[in-house]
Amino acid sequence: MNLQKAEQAIVNAIYAAIAWLALDFGLLLQEHGGQAMEFLADQPEMAAGAIIAAACIVGLFYKSRFAAIVLFLIFLLPLVLRMVQGSFPPVMFLIFSLILLYFFLAGVIGTFSYHVLKNSDQVSNQSD
Repeated sequence: MNLQKAEQAIVNAIYAAIAWLALDFGLLLQEHGGQAMEFLADQPEMAAGAIIAAACIVGLFYKSRFAAIVLFLIFLLPLVLRMVQGSFPPVMFLIFSLILLYFFLAGVIGTFSYHVLKNSDQVSNQSD
């Protein structure tokens, strides 16, 4: 992976995370209507998850490896836990989840590649 592809993978992960938050918020509005904010206030774990995801999006703008890993894990772990408990999601949800997982994993790989390539580029510039 070259530097440009790593940066594009990170940008794609940002877009995927924004899409995930927008979809979750849209589903929340659809289900609870005008009381969506009150529902979020009553469910602090949901609000915390949204705040953590938003913080990870900001971290990805700075190409943070930690933010990429956290974003990948906070999306993957609940999905795996639900499936282990026998609650399989509908096919469309599963397809959408797999697409998002692809972009989040590519974001993790992209952040690590970006830092490796950036460091190797700095080392080669210093030796010249």
